[in-house]
Amino acid sequence: MKDSSFISNSSPLIAFMKKKELSLLKILFKKIVIPEAVYNELVESNKQEDQIKVLKESVKDGWIIVQKLKQFKITDLHLGKGEKEAVNLCLEIENPFLLIDEKKGSLIAKAFKIQTLGTLGILLLSKKKGLKSKGELLDNLDILIKNKFYLSSEVITMFLKKIES
Repeated sequence: MKDSSFISNSSPLIAFMKKKELSLLKILFKKIVIPEAVYNELVESNKQEDQIKVLKESVKDGWIIVQKLKQFKITDLHLGKGEKEAVNLCLEIENPFLLIDEKKGSLIAKAFKIQTLGTLGILLLSKKKGLKSKGELLDNLDILIKNKFYLSSEVITMFLKKIES
């Protein structure tokens, strides 16, 4: 992950915005690049004014960078607009690392040799860096589930096993 450019799809940002912990991403990644479609999706789909305000402040502060695609290198990905732009943005940037939760988008990214990390992987990284305890990770998982953040039982089981190790 060292010297990587971090590009994000909307789902990890939504998760951390809901938990009011967007600042944790700043600590872990310093800068995150998002395509315009992801920014629009975050602003248009979010009903929480305080979350939108934090997002806009993060963009204004320059640690979340909204970037326009130069061109779609791959158009037929059968993904949502934000996911499609995020994968294409990874193809424009050197040493990309894609923050994404959706299984299909993650598999497509990996097919293009793009490294991926989901919300629970980000939480595990925060534990590894000493930023969160096991108890805090369990609390975060609980918050995500209560906020109807979709996580498959397979992903949850893998996460629970990894916080034990």
